Amino acid sequence: MNTSSTEKVVIIGCGPAGLAAARQLKLYGIDPLVFERDEPGGLFLNACSVINFPGVPEGISGRELIGRFPLPDRLMRSEVTLIDRTDSIYKIKSDRGISTRAFSVIVASGTVPVTTVIPGIEEARIRYDVKNPADFHGEQIAVLGGGDAALDYAMTLSSRYTVNVYSRGDFSKAVPHLLRKVQQNGKITLHINNLPASYDEDLIVVAFGRVAELDIISEKLLSSPPEDGSFHMCGDCINGKYRQASIAVGNGVEAAMKTVKYLKRYGDL
Repeated sequence: MNTSSTEKVVIIGCGPAGLAAARQLKLYGIDPLVFERDEPGGLFLNACSVINFPGVPEGISGRELIGRFPLPDRLMRSEVTLIDRTDSIYKIKSDRGISTRAFSVIVASGTVPVTTVIPGIEEARIRYDVKNPADFHGEQIAVLGGGDAALDYAMTLSSRYTVNVYSRGDFSKAVPHLLRKVQQNGKITLHINNLPASYDEDLIVVAFGRVAELDIISEKLLSSPPEDGSFHMCGDCINGKYRQASIAVGNGVEAAMKTVKYLKRYGDL
């Protein structure tokens, strides 16, 4: 099975799940090739405060927490466009014209935001994340959405701007702890049952939910994934409403361990 030009393991995505998988593989002596189109960290980079991750009960910013994760030794800053399998070999194509072969693949591709068109608002005024709030401009920001992401975005932005959060509902789906923190923040105003037709704020951050990013997987592979242990999806791309960092980390570790079992079975370890 061993071929010098074929990777043992390729990981797609460098958020909590991908990082955990890469670290677990490292413990087994495997250096996976990890693809990441953006900055490593995934949605941690948006998080104002993570309070439900083991070991940080006092809370910690997502960016600081991800800084405690060791980066993989072999990190490829490139966007994967297709994952397919022929016989027992996976083929991974990326936007930089790179074509990689692998015996096994761990997909930790995460999610992408639900986008929207707001009549009368030019696209340049709309954002879908708050990874770099210092790059925003103006004094007042609108956040659209009634869930945890919208409230967490508001907390992040409130360090620099005044924030109006507009929701179709009453924020009852948000975690009570986070909602209380927002209500106690003098720079954030909640607008219940109110999505205006127009906005006077300088920028608008949309938090209408996220969907799994699985379109990089071929239709055949996605509909009939191999059951031999060579292919795993983990983290936010499969966890639906249970998108939590601790769950993603556990997914990544499990995927790595099962991948090792597969490689041992076929004599590549």
